[in-house]
Amino acid sequence: MRRLLVPLLIVLAAAVACAEPNARPGQPDPTEAEPVPTELLADGSVPWADLKITDEDLNGRPAEPRRPARGSEPCRAEQLTGRLTSWTRPGTGGEKPRGFDAAIGKLIGEVDVRNASKKECTLQGEVPTRMLVGGREVPMLYTHGINEEGRSRVVAVPAGGHASLRLDWSGPFCQPLGLFELAIELPHDGGTLRAPVTADERPGCPQGEGVNPRARATLSASGFTEPVAMSKPPSSPLDQLTVAVQGPPTAAAGSRVSFRVTLGNPTDGPLALDPCPAYLMERFSLGDATNDAVNSAQLYRLNCRPLTQIPAGGTAVFEMVAEVPASMRAGRELTVTWKFYLPHYVQRSGQFGVLTLTVG
Repeated sequence: MRRLLVPLLIVLAAAVACAEPNARPGQPDPTEAEPVPTELLADGSVPWADLKITDEDLNGRPAEPRRPARGSEPCRAEQLTGRLTSWTRPGTGGEKPRGFDAAIGKLIGEVDVRNASKKECTLQGEVPTRMLVGGREVPMLYTHGINEEGRSRVVAVPAGGHASLRLDWSGPFCQPLGLFELAIELPHDGGTLRAPVTADERPGCPQGEGVNPRARATLSASGFTEPVAMSKPPSSPLDQLTVAVQGPPTAAAGSRVSFRVTLGNPTDGPLALDPCPAYLMERFSLGDATNDAVNSAQLYRLNCRPLTQIPAGGTAVFEMVAEVPASMRAGRELTVTWKFYLPHYVQRSGQFGVLTLTVG
């Protein structure tokens, strides 16, 4: 019996130790999240709450990819047609490209690929893509490297169905203009698909002092994906809100900075914060040989509990908190960009504000 008694006492002691944090009345559970404030601050602003979310929380779980039917084979070029009808420029959501990025005028395009045959086929793997004018390759740098997820992804393209191929085209592009055509090498020796480019946009051609004469235009191809949804989301009344950001000009490294975001309602009716919108907080600081760059982004849900609507012609002020990285040296600038996000709705540009801090 004595041999059994010692292990039993050890087990009981461990159980008591594990239960101790919850044994004291009134003691908060350290694993419990901080409660979301439900009352306005003394100045009438809405207190900040650390309500981190993901893109899936905001927009819902993406649709499951199509599964290839049994017996589906890799697509052949003669089965497909392709076309690129438009380019978009980064920053059309409100934030403008800066410095050299603005000068070279990077473009993003989606090649719409259609299965014109009567049977399903599949697309998987890297997609070398070149640009032609009059059947001749346009001289520039071509890349098509993708990660392991992209290489393993199998896109099923049913008869009459579509797939999408993203291209990133950056300058300096100073070649003569012409009728462009894409030569897309299909995976698994599927042949070359020719896809006309009917969009007129071109990357920029920066010249002069400060421009590297060896810089080359680049066309980068990703892997195939299921087609980008073409249905236009509905509009939201909150699309009318204006955004203004105010905060201190300086902050200490490693500190938490409090600033204010004012949402203005210019309409003649109240605007309900339902569903509760989100916002994206971005921090940016250019790095160099001795300083690490800062480039982070996090989605949050707005704290709508103390304030459910913004009155006609009125404003609502929301407290925000951003952390200054402890590694930043004095004198460096940190840019905090606050962007308003509406789930499941189309959104106009301009609903963002920028706070620039000098680290003291």
